[in-house]
Formats: sequence, structure tokens, C-alpha cells
Amino acid sequence: MIRLNAEYVSILKANFKRQILFVDSVKGQLCNMASFLKLDSTNIYNIDATQFSNNSFKIEVPTAATASTISIALSDDLADIKRSIQTAFVNTGAFLIDSTDNNFDFSATPASLPPGYTRSTTGLYSSGGTGLPTTTRVPRVIIDNAAFGKVVGLTSGTYPTAPTIISSAQLSNTIPQIHPSSSYVVRCDIIKNQYVASGDILSAFDRGDAQVGQLISYKPSQYAWMNCFDGSRSSITISMYNQNDQKAQLRDTQYRVDFFKNKIGRN
Repeated sequence: MIRLNAEYVSILKANFKRQILFVDSVKGQLCNMASFLKLDSTNIYNIDATQFSNNSFKIEVPTAATASTISIALSDDLADIKRSIQTAFVNTGAFLIDSTDNNFDFSATPASLPPGYTRSTTGLYSSGGTGLPTTTRVPRVIIDNAAFGKVVGLTSGTYPTAPTIISSAQLSNTIPQIHPSSSYVVRCDIIKNQYVASGDILSAFDRGDAQVGQLISYKPSQYAWMNCFDGSRSSITISMYNQNDQKAQLRDTQYRVDFFKNKIGRN
């Protein structure tokens, strides 16, 4: 029989893979591994520089000369893009301060300082910086990373396409893929699945209705029993990929997967 007691479990460092060590030979069938699975949704990021390369874009802000380009690098996360832009504006001094001490950004940059407004202390719009534009103009978004463009639903380009003095809203020109991974495939190297090309696919699942910070809980209505290879094994390796056959980057190493065995005996 296969023994899956805690003393035989070893967690690998690779975050898309888990390995279960055991000492007995294998014969018979193994239940669908994902018959019960719980995974924290916050460790499957939609912005991931390593996996998706979708963490960068640029903002063009008007200045006294012509314009300055600010590069935005999002952290690997379920990103708050607006906050990241505001942080970049503060870091570069591309903002004004209104009469109630609120930062003035995401709006047309005036050619002169409005009554009650002050400049940032350092950076572009400070007294020692490049200065305000000669005419009122709005910042522009530059999508120079197609992978990021897919997240927000914009093809590569600059929005608005030409400098303008009026604030505007930009509708997506392609369907946004807010999360690049729509589903996940679970593989196990002991499985002998004759119905798929790769042969090791054990199950597939999606995030369901799990919101940010909630658990992804997958439990099918019935078990799906899979054949497994006979013979002695030193370990079982479980791997998780997304629908594009990319390794799923799971940030939290603590997630639960249950195995059930059936018709398993010694050689």
C-alpha cells in the first residue's frame, strides 16, 4: 500500500511543485488529487514580472520643455495600478498641492499655478525642476508592454493618441484579461492518464467565485479515479500549471491537497 502519513511528506522549494516521499511499491489506481483543494487566492497574482512580464508601462507628463516620461514598474501582486501611478508621480514631483493639501494629479496640468495651489518641493514641477507646461495639457498613458496592455484591455500605443487640453476617458479597444490565468492544471508523475496527450494530468480547476483574499476551494461532485504506473517509487511529484502550460507561481507554500487511494497493493 502507499503510505501518505505526514512523516513521509517533503515540501520542495519550487513553488509550483510539491513532492510526497514514500517507501512502498505502487500498483492500482489513485483518486483524483484535486478531489479537495484549498488555495489562498492572494498568492496567485495577476501582475507577475517573472511569469507574465506584465508589470511595466509609462506615463507621459507635460513639462515646460515638451514632456517627461515616467516609467511605472508594478510590484508582483494583485496590483492597485492607480496607487502605483500616484506613487510614481510623488517620487518624480509630477504633482501639485491644492488648497486643502491634497495632491493634484490625473488631471490637466495647468500652465500657471492656480490660486491656493503650491508646487511639489522637489522634482519636475518644483521651483527648481522643469516647470509647468506652456499650455494646459493632460498626462498620457504609454502602453509599450503588450502583456500589460492585455490586463487593461489596450493595445500598444499612447492614449490619448495626441496631446490634449481636455481630460478624457479611454475605453478598452480589446477585451481585458484582468487575470492572465483563467484555469489551472494539476499534474502528478505517477498518473497514467490515457485520455490526454501528456499522460500525467490529474485534474483541472479555476478560481470560481473566490474574491481577492478568499480561499479558492475546489471539490468536484464525485471522485475521478486515475490509473497509476506499477512499480517501486521513491517519490510522487505534484505540479501545477496554468491553461497556457506555464508553471503556476504560488507565493504561499501552504496549500492543501488531499489524496485518496483505491485498489492499491504491494507487488
